[in-house]
Amino acid sequence: MKIASIGSGNMGGTLGRLWAGHGHHVMFGSRDPQSDKIRTLLQASGANAQAGTVQDAIAFGEVILLAVLPTEVERVLEEAGDLNNKILINCTNRFDGKSADMEVLRLAKNARVVRTYNTLPWEVLANPQYGPINATAFLSGDDPEAKEVVAQLSCDIGLDPVDVGGSTNMEKIETAMGSLWSILSPRFGRDYSLRILRRDTDV
Repeated sequence: MKIASIGSGNMGGTLGRLWAGHGHHVMFGSRDPQSDKIRTLLQASGANAQAGTVQDAIAFGEVILLAVLPTEVERVLEEAGDLNNKILINCTNRFDGKSADMEVLRLAKNARVVRTYNTLPWEVLANPQYGPINATAFLSGDDPEAKEVVAQLSCDIGLDPVDVGGSTNMEKIETAMGSLWSILSPRFGRDYSLRILRRDTDV
């Protein structure tokens, strides 16, 4: 699958590198695709990765990962324009107590938005395995087919995807995870995670 990563920092760089390593074709979209940072990332990502401008990456990708700072969301999505029914993975977070979910849904023109990875630190994404089990990634969105695609991409990099329903549910998940983070991160740091245990393995 062709994946555009709009963002090449901890989140975008980690996810893009992992997908490239699992056989997907990844283009990192950057304002400076010739920078030393991008060259280093491409070397780490292997032959399936390349870099271009944000517009290059959006044209390239069947799936677009939005992994930018909250201050950049509006600018990037305005620059992106019509996304022509492509899948947009929104892993952005705001740091003012508000959800970035509704903001992206409003700004992403004609995109099938799936919200995920925003409740996971990049350290967990880089290594989601904890002994015999792996970390859960919560997925929300209003397009079942888009969520299936993102669920498979999550499995490809070792995550346990759990569909939590429509876009209106993600803010509840974010609130719950934020409360847990405030309690657990002082004890366990950033490299801890959760796994949803269920008896029906097909869920």
